[in-house]
Amino acid sequence: MHFSSFITPIVALLATTATASPIEKREVSSDTMVQTIQKITQQSKSLTTVAEALNPMNGVPLLGPSSGSGSSSFNDVINGFQGIIQTGTDAITSMQGTPSYTDTAAEQQVCDAFHQFVVVHQNLLNVVIGKSGLLQSIFLGPVAAVLRSLEGVVDTLAYGVIDSVPFCADNATSDKDNLDGTLSKAICAYTPGGSLGVDLFC
Repeated sequence: MHFSSFITPIVALLATTATASPIEKREVSSDTMVQTIQKITQQSKSLTTVAEALNPMNGVPLLGPSSGSGSSSFNDVINGFQGIIQTGTDAITSMQGTPSYTDTAAEQQVCDAFHQFVVVHQNLLNVVIGKSGLLQSIFLGPVAAVLRSLEGVVDTLAYGVIDSVPFCADNATSDKDNLDGTLSKAICAYTPGGSLGVDLFC
């Protein structure tokens, strides 16, 4: 298969940005924040299943559309990350203007939801890191690009969560730091020259 047939769908995918409806900036309740975090957690969990199915031995095209029942491609993974990015971006916009919560029980619920997100998302990223060896270096860039976008959104969202929960901000900060480390490894694994598929340099 020619290089152009591999890379064209990815370039088009990354060049296309979704037009979101205007989102009202308002204070977000702790319940709403928990629900939003849980939504992103579920998206991460679903994408983990997609990433686990990446397997060229089953005839899965590495950068083309999925083929066959239960198969996945890196396009599917990129699409999944873009869905998480969109949900996170919408949440960040909605959270603007939200003051710190004062109900410690509510704060703890937010922190618990964020911790669960970090656990699930780190698992997703570790699966994705493990699949990096399936791609030759010239095809790694599109995955690295979406991971960098994800990193920016997750960082901003995490800071919003931390600012809203003074009661358990230290724990949330620790969770964020752990997730940042895994994200950095994922980006490195998909950066040409960053690794040799066995995490030699990351």
